[in-house]
Amino acid sequence: MTPKEEKQIAEWNNTLSQDIDIRLMLTADRRSIDFDRFGEILCRIAPRVRIIRERDESDRLPLIQIGQTVKYQAIPEGTELEPFLDALDTLDNKSVPISAQIQERIREISVPADLRLYVSPQCHFCPRVTRQMISLVSASDLIRLTVTDGLLFPESAESDHIQSVPALLLDPHFRWTGEIQPEEILEVLSHRDPADLSAAAMERMILEGNAFRLSELMLEKEMIFRAFPDLLVHELFSVRLGAMAAMEDIAEQNISLAGTVAEPLLERFDRQNDQVRGDILHILGEAGNSAIIPRLKEISKMQSDPEIHEAAGEAIEKIMQREEC
Repeated sequence: MTPKEEKQIAEWNNTLSQDIDIRLMLTADRRSIDFDRFGEILCRIAPRVRIIRERDESDRLPLIQIGQTVKYQAIPEGTELEPFLDALDTLDNKSVPISAQIQERIREISVPADLRLYVSPQCHFCPRVTRQMISLVSASDLIRLTVTDGLLFPESAESDHIQSVPALLLDPHFRWTGEIQPEEILEVLSHRDPADLSAAAMERMILEGNAFRLSELMLEKEMIFRAFPDLLVHELFSVRLGAMAAMEDIAEQNISLAGTVAEPLLERFDRQNDQVRGDILHILGEAGNSAIIPRLKEISKMQSDPEIHEAAGEAIEKIMQREEC
């Protein structure tokens, strides 16, 4: 970090009205060292910033978490420092100037969105685009932003087929490069089909306590979203539990719609551990119909675990009782 950048941070620190917390997610990835070092320097220069370090021994990528809305998979130095400080300002309850037209379009957004912005330290356009995206995020609880340095994390850039920066990604279908206009992004966000929600976006909804909003969206569209079955077999029980609650809500209101989840779950059944298999059988009992009973009987016969055997039997019994009514 240059003396000019250190002075910029120190002056910014003097504008804060309160202490603010940010999180450093440090992992087994070797680049975590750079994130840890940046955190140490930032705290030294800006004593009103408190770093909360969370360690994960997996090979996930390290990042800086700013509130619930912005993640930095980047070391915000050079031209990217000022947008990063703008993001930190949101933790100090400072308002970000937004035109009335933009505010009106933001109010039209009803579906959560996870944006990923690729930048690089040498990019002249990236800071302006980053600041624009941070302003959108600050104005809507439904938008999340991950800023990724494509040079620091080339494997991510390669996976997302990034050829130039700035590059903004939304779901598998939308990307913008170069001079990105917020109006174009808001046009897509305000007319977005909730069926295109990614598993990550739905997972976030569940973890933030919005599982029933997710079930409402599926009931409104009269379809189980493509990525939703993945949440019912998620490795985290908290995610599975929320997804099951949403599924039970759908079953109570539209059992025919709920039944369409049966085949995707049965396709996933053999690849899961016994705990997840038990959860799948619970949902099949709540949402399935008589067409899947032969498959449930086969599962019951083949399982050595008595609890899975019992869960299959209970699922069959629930289906039969429901269809007799």
